[in-house]
Amino acid sequence: MLETRFSEVLNPDHELLRAAKLIDWDKLHDALSSYYSPVGRSGKPIRLMVGIHILKHRYNASDETAVDMLHENAYWQAFCGYETFQRGKILDSTTLVKFRNRIGTEGMKRIEEVLFAAWGNMGLVKTRQVIVDTTSQPKDIAYPTDADLLYRARKKIVKVVERVRGEVALRKPFRTFARVGKKTLITVKKLYRQNREKGKEGVEKLKAMTSSVVRQAEKLVKALYGRGRKDLARSLNKAVSLGRKIVTQTEQALSEEKVKGRIYSLHEPDVAAIKKGKHHPPCEFGSLVALAMNDSGLILAHQEYQRNVADVKTLPMMLKAVGETAGIQPKEAVADRGFDQSLKSQKKLRKKWNLERLVIPRKGKTPHPDSGETWFRKALRKRTAIEPVIGHLKNDHRMNRCRYKGIQGDTANVTWAALAWNTKKIVQLAAEKEEKEHKRQRKRSQLRAAA
Repeated sequence: MLETRFSEVLNPDHELLRAAKLIDWDKLHDALSSYYSPVGRSGKPIRLMVGIHILKHRYNASDETAVDMLHENAYWQAFCGYETFQRGKILDSTTLVKFRNRIGTEGMKRIEEVLFAAWGNMGLVKTRQVIVDTTSQPKDIAYPTDADLLYRARKKIVKVVERVRGEVALRKPFRTFARVGKKTLITVKKLYRQNREKGKEGVEKLKAMTSSVVRQAEKLVKALYGRGRKDLARSLNKAVSLGRKIVTQTEQALSEEKVKGRIYSLHEPDVAAIKKGKHHPPCEFGSLVALAMNDSGLILAHQEYQRNVADVKTLPMMLKAVGETAGIQPKEAVADRGFDQSLKSQKKLRKKWNLERLVIPRKGKTPHPDSGETWFRKALRKRTAIEPVIGHLKNDHRMNRCRYKGIQGDTANVTWAALAWNTKKIVQLAAEKEEKEHKRQRKRSQLRAAA
């Protein structure tokens, strides 16, 4: 009763407080409450967890920094649902990880649906025209080379073997190649660019060491299964399987064979090599992200791919996702030349998704039949608006590098980045709508006074 309430001291026109008023927190709670069990210790409030994730990506902060900011920033606490300043410990950074794992990708999709339903009822979401484009989202991994992957695979297997040795006595010695392996890796890194042949010899030596460790570990796995230690055998067998794949793909690369299903990271084996045809960087290791934006600047839909998909193949999925998220199918779709296809295919696409117009410029010297029309040129000028939005998503909202684990982490990073951008953009759209309404009321009052 004696504490000062936020409503008495904070600026109500602050962008975070205005954004909080545009979110239907009650429906958000109802949508995510099914992920919480009524038995046991109660979890943190849903508004707190959703709010801190939006703020984390909005201000480009890590889990630890976001928690620190929540404890010291009154506007952050007000956005997350608190009415007075909290002086004690609110939550730990590990709680954010548990919440993301709890709701998964399906829960994040529900958050987007609730927000767009609320904004649609306010008349702030337009879906007549959508702009579609693709970009890459690099994963938080080191640049993959055969030498590094072999060294890390061997080191990972040895680490698991040492853990097994702490619980079970090993009858035979296990050679780790720790000293000579490190020495060979340093030699490869020093000589590879200057002398390719010597670098290749070093990779061969590392491959032989990793193969030896894999063979020793395979025998140990069989021995552990024979002793009935399935828990230790499974963890070691997982590392051995990964090491065997690394050795196999290195053999194929050294013999200049085409490597299918190449592994670029030990802790992120699903990472793909994304080539966007740009000079720098020519290749990024992560996932491909397709985005659909309306002409107001809101990200209506997104889709992540763990392979280098052609842009044109992502367009139908984007049109479907826009209808599922916003509830209304678009009437016009705009994209760049990467989405070009035959006029016959475009006609089928328009008919299938009930599109009035499909604005995609042709590749080559032959122009599109409608390229001279005013609406076609105007739509292409609007298409460029998605480029700076992608830049903001990457540089300001953490889409420049995905630090979440696995395929689900890629979707989570894009979802929270899009929500951070949309909550910032929706405040501007709501302010513009209020300003237009005020102008109408003033005009009406002037007309009444003149009458």
